[in-house]
Amino acid sequence: MLPPDFRWHAVGTAPFDQPNSLLLDSTEVLRLHRRVDGTWWVSLNNQRDDWNLRKHRECSSYAQGKAGAELWAERHQVRLRAEVDQRIKRLKANKPFLMR
Repeated sequence: MLPPDFRWHAVGTAPFDQPNSLLLDSTEVLRLHRRVDGTWWVSLNNQRDDWNLRKHRECSSYAQGKAGAELWAERHQVRLRAEVDQRIKRLKANKPFLMR
């Protein structure tokens, strides 16, 4: 079950019936990607600016990827909330005119 405050959103060329970006406070924490050959993979920890700290996992299908993503978000929600809050605070401190 998806934790409160997390929501799916369709970005890029994703059809609206297949939302592919999981957001927390308007910050993407993961995204499901579809390859040209129709296979799926997920990028995790997208709230992190350092690409080396992000993870990538293969998915057997969109449905399985979405289900696994929701389990991952539930399991890591405390850390995700802390990292997103920290990121928002950092953005506000560095660019106060953009974050009012």
